[in-house]
Amino acid sequence: MNKKQIIIFIVALLILGAFVALGFKKSEQAPALPPEERTQVDNPAIEVDSVSINDKNQYYEISAKYPKVKSQSITEYFKSYVEDQVAQFKEDTKWVEEQGGSPNGASVTLDIDYKNISSQKVQNYVFQAYSYTGGAHGMAVRKTFNFNNQGQLLTISNVFKNGLDGLGTFAKLVQAELLKRENAQADWIADGAGPKEENYQAFVVNDNGVAVLFDQYQVAPYSDGQIDITIGFDAFKSIVNPDLVNQ
Repeated sequence: MNKKQIIIFIVALLILGAFVALGFKKSEQAPALPPEERTQVDNPAIEVDSVSINDKNQYYEISAKYPKVKSQSITEYFKSYVEDQVAQFKEDTKWVEEQGGSPNGASVTLDIDYKNISSQKVQNYVFQAYSYTGGAHGMAVRKTFNFNNQGQLLTISNVFKNGLDGLGTFAKLVQAELLKRENAQADWIADGAGPKEENYQAFVVNDNGVAVLFDQYQVAPYSDGQIDITIGFDAFKSIVNPDLVNQ
């Protein structure tokens, strides 16, 4: 082997060694996440903490919570919602201070809490505002905020690939389930669960379908409590938004 061949052989060995070393370096790196897991991790609406608000005087007691999430703008959205509810409650109960207290002597109260219900495609936040302003009982009202993996706020129209046109089909499925309940009242259900966007303001997108949340008095008497109806994706697969269904 002449000098030139020896030099070529040594260079080849060095190149081969570099590729082997690079291969080991790559093998030590963490494997890439599958696409679905990657978007789940990156979802800007994932909760990282919670924020509490407490306010009390001789006339009222207020306790409220909202989530702090990865996105500051989404966190501000929650904060604004809660602060608006508190401000409205104080405005609506000014009469208590003006009268020097409630008729039964009890404080009026507002309690706002939330649940984070996560699916692979959507981060759902279900807020419940319970207020007591005197009388026989208090009132609980729920509101949901649903964000896809890109941080887009969803409305019921986003559940369907044909937008609000899909609500007619979906509402029939919901009404059919409500009518199966004991002592169901058809007129009440037709009004409170009819194909109107305002009837479907509170919903949760889970991995298997969509749950619609109805508060007291919407589709049944107060004594029936809050009613939740879940419709599986298979029941309306011809119109469901494919972006919400696990592949």
